[in-house]
Amino acid sequence: MVIQVKERTLQDVKTKFDSLSTDLIKMEYLESVVKVMDIVMEIKKFCFSTLAGLYEKRLMFDKAAKAMFLKAGYDVTYREKVDSLILAGEYNARAGNIISADDMFLRAVREGNTEQRSKVELARKNIYLSVANELEKKGRMNYAAKFFEHLLTLKLDELEKNLVKKKLVTYYKQMGRFN
Repeated sequence: MVIQVKERTLQDVKTKFDSLSTDLIKMEYLESVVKVMDIVMEIKKFCFSTLAGLYEKRLMFDKAAKAMFLKAGYDVTYREKVDSLILAGEYNARAGNIISADDMFLRAVREGNTEQRSKVELARKNIYLSVANELEKKGRMNYAAKFFEHLLTLKLDELEKNLVKKKLVTYYKQMGRFN
């Protein structure tokens, strides 16, 4: 279903968005607004960030990551762009796409200055750790092991590396990969 978009200002789009009843209709409306060619950049940024929030709420992390990546294309400042790319990386990680998440984090590193690069690396490590711990709580040891394996390729201090290695050994024993 395609919704016809007549609104041309950000305020009109927000008013129409607030008047819609369900999340699915709101998503459809925002997707229709984004497809309009001659729409203002600020409206597209609003639509992509709102879409990402709606997708996250419905656990559609792949689509949320894509929306944040597209929003990053419309961001003006480097700080906004880096923040959008970090969020896209987080959504990709939560969706289980380690390669796409790494791509988003590498793009954020390229866009940022020295201070932002260290922020991106720290966020990357923390996101991977939290996703791996979430997967561990859900009993999805194989997927958690993939995140912990990937963590070993990052810059970790010795204490963190030893912790990750210990967890990997226990996972491997539970999964029968290691005797």
